[in-house]
Amino acid sequence: MEGDETVDREFLLEVVKRAPMLAALREGSMTPRDLEHRLGISRSTRHRNTTSLTDRGVLEKSDGEYRLTEFGRALADVVATFETDMQTTVRLAPVFDAVSDSLPTCPTDIFADATVTTTDQGDPFGPLARFVSLVRETDSLRMMDSYAVAPTYIDEVHGRILDGLHTEVIERPDVANDIMEHYPRRCVELCASEHLTMKLFDDLPFGLAILDNRVGIGVRDDETNVPRAFVDTDASEARDWAETLFETYWDESVPLRRFNPKALQEAIERHDL
Repeated sequence: MEGDETVDREFLLEVVKRAPMLAALREGSMTPRDLEHRLGISRSTRHRNTTSLTDRGVLEKSDGEYRLTEFGRALADVVATFETDMQTTVRLAPVFDAVSDSLPTCPTDIFADATVTTTDQGDPFGPLARFVSLVRETDSLRMMDSYAVAPTYIDEVHGRILDGLHTEVIERPDVANDIMEHYPRRCVELCASEHLTMKLFDDLPFGLAILDNRVGIGVRDDETNVPRAFVDTDASEARDWAETLFETYWDESVPLRRFNPKALQEAIERHDL
């Protein structure tokens, strides 16, 4: 029995290794030379690989061309799905740790078709720019831990809020304090506009942005505490999850009656945040 399991594992590994060849042959039969050219491999490598897969019943040769058997086509379909799932998983790497403990639980597959913007792509302001581009197209905004999404969001959404953008934000007290310290005049304007409502919660797991047509998750870098990724999607399942999560925190958060340092301090002391 152990020998059979070893053979199975070796076969599975070979099938995964030969994924490019299987993918090429999914499109149709090919001559040996066409395969070599398509895959950029030598004649000896092609011969070794096609011989092995033919012996396994994955390929067959007829009229000088290789083609997938029915068994081979089924394997090729499985490998293609596996590669797609792997690519999705790698793309969503920034999200997994961030949402792992969220309640309600976030099924990460709902972000399968998400747009992923990270600082690893060479632009340190990429996540912020992506968020700002979405804010320009929405008429409502709900946010949680805004600095995990956009540390300078006041600069970007200030005018939109004054123009009537309905905005609800749940902030950590330290973030609210930082905003008031660095943007005192704008805080007064935003408070007077009556279009911004802010609540406080002392421990937020990640950034969340709910816009008219998309939902986004912002992830901070553990060391620098600045955004390193913004992942957004228009999937309805993601919106359902995000809205439930936001409402849960909103109901448990402390209202900030006035958008100024005195009101913030009173709220912190009154509710022992």
